[in-house]
Amino acid sequence: MLYIFPNLLDKEQESDEFFPMNLETYVSKIDTLVAESEKNARSFLKRFSFSEERSFRDIPIKLLNEHTNDEDFKELSDLLHKDKKIGLISDAGLACMADPGAKLVAAARDQNISVKTFSGPSSIVFALIYSGLNTQEFTFNGYLPRKDPELYQKLKTIDKHLQSSKHTHIFIEAPYRNEKLIESLVKNISKSVMLSVSCDLTLESESVITKPLSSWKQDKNLKRYHKRPCVFVLGKEPK
Repeated sequence: MLYIFPNLLDKEQESDEFFPMNLETYVSKIDTLVAESEKNARSFLKRFSFSEERSFRDIPIKLLNEHTNDEDFKELSDLLHKDKKIGLISDAGLACMADPGAKLVAAARDQNISVKTFSGPSSIVFALIYSGLNTQEFTFNGYLPRKDPELYQKLKTIDKHLQSSKHTHIFIEAPYRNEKLIESLVKNISKSVMLSVSCDLTLESESVITKPLSSWKQDKNLKRYHKRPCVFVLGKEPK
């Protein structure tokens, strides 16, 4: 059995506000937890109560991230065969959304292993909802290309799509590149398109600003987004 557990968007938050009430029942019974990093996995497990016979420190942690090779992944996949209860988390938010956990879910489906997921915070979904832009049709693009020629072509393709449809496009970026990305959007996307930037979602410092790219061009304080987790949404307001 594979359980897909939600995680908080910030480890300092209180889990009671964002986790389903029955989550502890399932977390406390897992045999192994698959995560992107052991530190974040232990922080996650520490939030829950276990039996007197074992604590959160006794739960084995297996890593699944960009460094996981084919041999290591086969070991993870083999765990699904052993009648074990396997938990899967992301470092933040919902696993499998722009996250290597999707590969393990695919392996479980291929092997007819049951998969159960739980609701929880998702910066991608929250940003789309907060944007006020069209939610009927949207595409999550993940990370955009970093090199200028590829980025230019991708943005021109997105811009063309935005002009010919009511589609909304969502993407994310490494926090230290936020300012540069906004500048690229201003330069390469039609000025009438709306850009929504959602920052520090679910935190006290949460900020959501939605305005036309023509207004973003005049914004002289893009440094406020430096090294802060952001989600970017491009689109049109619903009519």
